[in-house]
Amino acid sequence: MNIKWKVMLTGIVFSTALLVTPTVEAAPSYSVKKGDTLTKIAKAHNTTIHQLKQWNKLTEDRIYIAQKLVVVPIKSTVTTTGNSKVKAISVVEEKVKVQENAHFHTVVKGDNLTNIAKKYNVSIVSLKQWNNLNSDAIKVGQKLAIGTQAKKDQAVEAPTAANVEAEINFKQTADEAIEKQLSRELALPGTVSHHTEALYTHAIAIANETIGIPYKYGGTTIEGFDCSGFVNFVFNSVGIQMDRKSSLMYFEQDTTKVVQPVPGDLVFFKNTFIPTISHMGIYLGNDEFIHAGSKGITISNVNEKYWSERFVAYKRLNNLK
Repeated sequence: MNIKWKVMLTGIVFSTALLVTPTVEAAPSYSVKKGDTLTKIAKAHNTTIHQLKQWNKLTEDRIYIAQKLVVVPIKSTVTTTGNSKVKAISVVEEKVKVQENAHFHTVVKGDNLTNIAKKYNVSIVSLKQWNNLNSDAIKVGQKLAIGTQAKKDQAVEAPTAANVEAEINFKQTADEAIEKQLSRELALPGTVSHHTEALYTHAIAIANETIGIPYKYGGTTIEGFDCSGFVNFVFNSVGIQMDRKSSLMYFEQDTTKVVQPVPGDLVFFKNTFIPTISHMGIYLGNDEFIHAGSKGITISNVNEKYWSERFVAYKRLNNLK
């Protein structure tokens, strides 16, 4: 090809490039590692948690190991014919406006954070943030702010054995309530579908990666977990849908007892800090289970004296076959 044709083709390509509007640059991403939190990632990339959540369409602070996160905004470039200057359009951080006059919900018998969140079309995470809640525990008569930060004196502390025992179906004891629940359930077989088995295998692999992460009351992220938050994190990370609930709620509302557990099923315990269902973990086989205990994510054996005295049942989520 002679020089004249090369010059003409170069001019055509250059002109075409100027006419394309807009063009989009690829956004750099970051792969989440063990021990990462949104706070830590935001600081490392000189941005804010709000921006990270906005760029990655996150509705809560939960992130997963190996998850890819956009860490700087995608930038669009706009060019106009007759002007070789390229104008970059950057994402401007939005300021979060908090409602000045929030309304309140008074907790009634049967309420939990899940149904309250659905009623007001908000997330459980937001409810907990607005009311400084460190757990899912709420009390009958308690006022919950909907839409703004609550005052410190509205925070709810962990339930005591006395008030939990008093609220269990009035005259029923905790043990009677547990037995009544189990008696209503038709036991599931000791087998699962190939699909569920594959999900369980993946879930156990992720659970093992979290060993050593510290215990954190109310925790649902790799910064720290409580027992139900740990199970919720692991299962959701492999596509098994679970709303954020307490161990007791999972026991009563979302699971069914099994004839013989398979690795990946759930195991429930009572009397660890309240007199009813108060702890859960993921069964690994050979009488072992992985859970968020007082020493963090660890593996224990159901035959150990402490756990055998508190063991209740193996169960499986109702949405699994």
